[in-house]
Amino acid sequence: MSFWCIFFAIIGIVVILIIIFGFPRKKKSPRKPNIEGLDNPEVAKAFEKMTNFLPFRLLRKKVLSKLKDFNPKGTLVDIGCGSGNLIIQIAESFPDLNLIGIDISSEILEFAKKLALDRNLGKRIEFKIGNVEKLPFSDESIDFIISTLSLHHWVNPVKVFNEIHRVLKRDGTLLIFDFRRDSRRFFYGILTFATKVVVPKALKEVHEPLGSIQSSYAYNEIFQLISQTRFQNPKVKTFLAWMFISIKK
Repeated sequence: MSFWCIFFAIIGIVVILIIIFGFPRKKKSPRKPNIEGLDNPEVAKAFEKMTNFLPFRLLRKKVLSKLKDFNPKGTLVDIGCGSGNLIIQIAESFPDLNLIGIDISSEILEFAKKLALDRNLGKRIEFKIGNVEKLPFSDESIDFIISTLSLHHWVNPVKVFNEIHRVLKRDGTLLIFDFRRDSRRFFYGILTFATKVVVPKALKEVHEPLGSIQSSYAYNEIFQLISQTRFQNPKVKTFLAWMFISIKK
């Protein structure tokens, strides 16, 4: 490889890094709650299509890598499991786990059930329609709960956190992955472009995916929120446009 090829490659990388990290974080923007509307068949179908885009596949890979750090045992529940892509990958990576996927949308769960059957995992994963504010489990019955890109849609997050606390066993773990509203403006630009140009029409009509980051929480807000719940001492790990929140009961 010639000197100039290497030189311009380095320059290109530097420019990309400046674009990503040079833009300031978005601050003082009020949170804008947003509902996806996945009970609408067209929205559910469009959402399923979007979850197969490369960025979402990479995010699932990151979540799965983080989950491996915890090495979960027993029963794991994915609340807000959507079309089942993540819980199916969990089933493939953790063959001894008892897995349950919960979602409020019957439409999106149909995609999840079909995908599980296609992967020969229909008997490994149980899917249930359920409201995160009233989980269909008895007290202290679940070992591990995971939630991805769902927190920002919880209408009453304090109630949800307390409900999760109720069903988790002692020493059980909650792991949440979500956008952060105080992301750099560069990512707002990407999601604005995606919402207006890239995603299917049904998602544009419900203002997604831009609506998700606008309705997500900033880093400091997470601590304020969880302080109102039965949980204590959350660990929050932030990244460019997202964060992991982990809490032991």
